[in-house]
Amino acid sequence: MYQAIKDMLVDWNATYSERAKLQHAYLLFSVAGIVLAGLVALLNYDASRAILRICFAGLGIFLVNAIGWALLFALVTNKLPARRAQRNNK
Repeated sequence: MYQAIKDMLVDWNATYSERAKLQHAYLLFSVAGIVLAGLVALLNYDASRAILRICFAGLGIFLVNAIGWALLFALVTNKLPARRAQRNNK
C-alpha cells in the first residue's frame, strides 16, 4: 500500500506542472476542510462556520488563480515566440 501511494505521487509529480500541483493542493485542502467542518459541526457549530469560511476563501483563491493563469496563457504565452537554441560561436 505504501509503495502504491509512493508510486502514485511520483507519477503525479512527473506529470503535472507546478501550477497544476498548486491548484490540486488548493482543491484538496478546501475539500478536506469542508469535511472537517462537517465533523466539527457535530460538536461546535460556530467553530465549523469559521472552518468553512477559511475553506471557501481557499476555493476563491483557487478560482482567481485558475482564471488568472487561463488569461495569462491565452493572452500572453501563446503570442510569445518559441525559444530557439542559440549557439555562441567564439
